[in-house]
Amino acid sequence: MIIAGIHGGAEGNTIALADQLIAYLRQNPQAVPHGYTLYILRSLNPDGEVLGNVPGGRPNANGVDLNRNFDVGWQADLKGNGCSSAPGTAGAGPGSEPETRALKGFLQASQVEVLISYHSAYLGIFPSGDPARPESVRLAEAIHDISNYPYPPVRNGCEYAGTLVDWAASNGVKAAVDVELNSDVDTEFETNLRVLSLLLSFEPQIPPTLPAITPFDTLPGQTITPTIGVTSTITPTVKLRIPRTPEIPPNP
Repeated sequence: MIIAGIHGGAEGNTIALADQLIAYLRQNPQAVPHGYTLYILRSLNPDGEVLGNVPGGRPNANGVDLNRNFDVGWQADLKGNGCSSAPGTAGAGPGSEPETRALKGFLQASQVEVLISYHSAYLGIFPSGDPARPESVRLAEAIHDISNYPYPPVRNGCEYAGTLVDWAASNGVKAAVDVELNSDVDTEFETNLRVLSLLLSFEPQIPPTLPAITPFDTLPGQTITPTIGVTSTITPTVKLRIPRTPEIPPNP
């Protein structure tokens, strides 16, 4: 899944990129391999999108930064000397915003396995988790290898909390990363066509689970060494769909 516009019009080039990718896929549906579903959410923050590329376009209509509102590691105030002074609070509590709740419900209902959340600009690729989850790191490294997006990312001293990708990776998504575009204007479309192709071919590697050893009887003086067979099978879901933005109740 690709998600853009979490920071509304303040990162409007991510929304423009999502629109370009949707148009490309409508003209080239064969780009999505048989057996896969791709979802593109062009703008998680339509209120901020309407306001445009101004500081006030970053939060939603309630003044909340949606990428601080998810209920994994949520905290009211960010910690660290490098935290942005951009407008937007973490919300009255984790998951307080309708956009946050709508996306959480969609991700859980759709059983999304791999997720890219686009931002702008400059800092690079951030894998989910603290410490970073191995599959998210593998996805971040793969994106770095085909793009000029920095990985490891530039660390500015801010401890981010309540983020979308951290919540996603803690709730069933196997690999999730934030990708920061290098520009706050350009969509870097050609680069992100390569990222799209990578996303559609990325197979999360799930460590096999060892079966339980069944107790058995031994004869006196007899030693038996059990043999454990391990089988791991990954079956992708078969669909092709580019849905509209999930319905989000209007803000009061």
